[in-house]
Parts: sequence; C-alpha cells; structure tokens
Amino acid sequence: MTDTVSIRPLRVTDAGEMAIVLADHDLYEFTGGEPPSRSDLERRYAAQVRGDSPDGTEVWINHVVVAGGQQEAVGYVQATVRADGGPAEIAWVIGRPWQRHGYATRAASLLLEELRARGVEEIVAHIHPNHEASQRIARHLGLQPTQITEDGETRWVGRVG
Repeated sequence: MTDTVSIRPLRVTDAGEMAIVLADHDLYEFTGGEPPSRSDLERRYAAQVRGDSPDGTEVWINHVVVAGGQQEAVGYVQATVRADGGPAEIAWVIGRPWQRHGYATRAASLLLEELRARGVEEIVAHIHPNHEASQRIARHLGLQPTQITEDGETRWVGRVG
C-alpha cells in the first residue's frame, strides 16, 4: 500500500464523486447490476445516511474509503448491525483503478475497529465463490467460508475481535 487510507461517514453530496468511482462495468462482474448514476446514488445515500432502518431493527454504517493526501474517494465500506445482537453484515467495494493497493483490506479493518467499539462480536460477509480478491480480504479479516450459499454467494463468518 502506497497511500494512507481512511474512512469517513457517507454524505449525500458524495454521490457525484462516487458515481465516477463506481462507473466501471467490470466492477459488477460478481455482484451483478450496473454502474449507478449520480441521481441513483443521491436517492440511495439519502436513505443510507439516516443511519437506521425505518423499523429500528438495524443500524446502518456507511463510509466512503478515501486515500492519499488529497483524500480522494476510492470506494466504500458498509455494515448493517442488527439491533437484536446478531452478526453484523459487512461489505466493501473499491473502484477498479484503485484495486490491488490494499485499500479494501485497510478500510475493512477500520470498519471492524468501529464495530468492535460498538460492541459487535460477530460479522458476516457474502462473497461470490469466484471472487478471489474478496476472499483474500475476508481471510485477512479472520472470516471463514461456510457451506451456506445465498443468491449464489458463499456466507463467510467471523468474530470481530
């Protein structure tokens, strides 16, 4: 890793910059979908920055991953924390031009530090069985694959710390 990496809370105003970060069609090879437009992200982010589900059963943590001295957005990390104390579901996405620099691993590690501070003990991630880069990140975070598959993705589980 050559640059410093940090995470900061998502803002609706991040939509323009993140539309550029998420614009590469190849980024959706394992997850499906297509690059979101700025207006798509503005709508999505308006809901996400609320910080919790309308029914109060989940807390939503959404952060932009920033790198370098200019604090350029390179991706995002997120967690859904269940109010019932169940495992938090985590995810990460780094834009194609910024991949293979360790940004996702560092950002996900920072997210786990935040989850640990919130008292979260268990985490879950869902990863496509052919997505080797995400599998390496999950292993680095201490997650292990299970035999459970949901929507074509393997469920990985682990402890926060």
